Amino acid sequence: MLCGIDLGTSSVKVAIVDEHGALMGFGKSVLGHGQGGNTEDLRAEPSEWSRAAAEACRLATSQAAETDAWAAGRRVMAVAVSGNGPTLVAVDRDGRPVGRALSWLDRSSPAEADRASALAGHRIDPSSYLPKALRLFEEDRKGPGSIARFFSGPEYLAHTLGAAPASYLADPYYERYTWHLEVAAALGMEASLFPPYMKPAQVMGETREDEATLYSLPAGIPIVSAYPDFLAALVGSNTTSPGQACDRTGSSEALNLCATKPFTDERLFSLPHAVGGLWNVSGGLSTSGKALEWYASAAGYTGQRAAELFPDFAAAAPGAGGVMFLPYLAGERAPLWDPALRGAFTGLSLSTGRREMTRAVVESFAYGLRLVANRMRDGGLAPRTVRCSGGAAHNDALNALKANVLAMPVETNAIPDCEPVGDACACAVALGLHPDLATASAAMAKPRRTFHPDPELVKRYDEGYHLWREALEAVSGMGKHRA
Repeated sequence: MLCGIDLGTSSVKVAIVDEHGALMGFGKSVLGHGQGGNTEDLRAEPSEWSRAAAEACRLATSQAAETDAWAAGRRVMAVAVSGNGPTLVAVDRDGRPVGRALSWLDRSSPAEADRASALAGHRIDPSSYLPKALRLFEEDRKGPGSIARFFSGPEYLAHTLGAAPASYLADPYYERYTWHLEVAAALGMEASLFPPYMKPAQVMGETREDEATLYSLPAGIPIVSAYPDFLAALVGSNTTSPGQACDRTGSSEALNLCATKPFTDERLFSLPHAVGGLWNVSGGLSTSGKALEWYASAAGYTGQRAAELFPDFAAAAPGAGGVMFLPYLAGERAPLWDPALRGAFTGLSLSTGRREMTRAVVESFAYGLRLVANRMRDGGLAPRTVRCSGGAAHNDALNALKANVLAMPVETNAIPDCEPVGDACACAVALGLHPDLATASAAMAKPRRTFHPDPELVKRYDEGYHLWREALEAVSGMGKHRA
């Protein structure tokens, strides 16, 4: 058995699978932080990650203990941790966090991003690791001087389990998006502040007895290096052939296309795939799941739970009666690159009710993905199928909606939460159960269902998308004039 742990923005998910991809156990634990919209709310508590990861892992192992494989003596042989980023953790010389972690949504270091960009010769976004690390480093040096090292979130969690300090690096190209050591040195930051790089599917250390007991894992099993969550989703969904795309859902959402070459410009992210020789071209919505949470609360749904609004979504007609929603509640990265962009409803009338508004919010995510898909086509990289991963992949109505808006098949996997499956694939390669990630992915990521577009709804949503684009154009730039 192989254990994959994925550190999300709002929850930690754990899957225990065998080398063929059969699910032995699954656990999820909601995180009690990062639910707000201001900077302070975007500072995460690392100890909460450990608590949630241990709880989710205990749930998964308790299920695995009920299987025939467990009865036959099979146990977890390795564990790997992926997660969201760029989320930054500063620690002292004893490895204890210095303050709270800065979430990937935190964009409060624009001046530092400008300084780093000038030295790098290319754009470095304020949400990236280096600008945030630079700000914390310079603030710390004016005070106690207690910061000894920086971690990304998943590598920190792996370190608390017993792994040596490391930074995942699936390809040397990613160095410019992680610590960017040459630029960091020019900014006065010594190399010892940053853990050494490590490729995926390498043994980083072994589980410590105290942490292993807390997680209900065996002590002394290998901790395997993994990758950021988007690469974990690509491997865990078997999005490993050019033309396939993965819609990775959660607090944010992104369309990740497997391609043979990078995109033509910087409107979209172009990053190496976890499988050598391939590229991942992506863009999306920084606040999709979080926009749904915000709307559920603002609209007064019982318990403020996003899942409770889907009956209203289903009850409203496609097109939401002409109501449009722009889900950009915290600016946007690729493909719009507008940190000042904000959300809006348009097309409201006296006859508009909560059902129409709810459907408009949900439809906006599919329109945002279509915006990305169209940009990909403009650059000669057309997706032909989409595989959905994450929380939204459990919702068949959402999958059908996306198939109609994108006008292409949308597929789901037997294990819809693909990131921990991708981690398990890394474990399988590290243990020699599969020769490489592509082979592991093909063997362990099993398909479940394909949603085909309905021609009539494709036509309706084509008209809706063009109205949504007009709404986006109308409100672009308004955020710059906020009081």
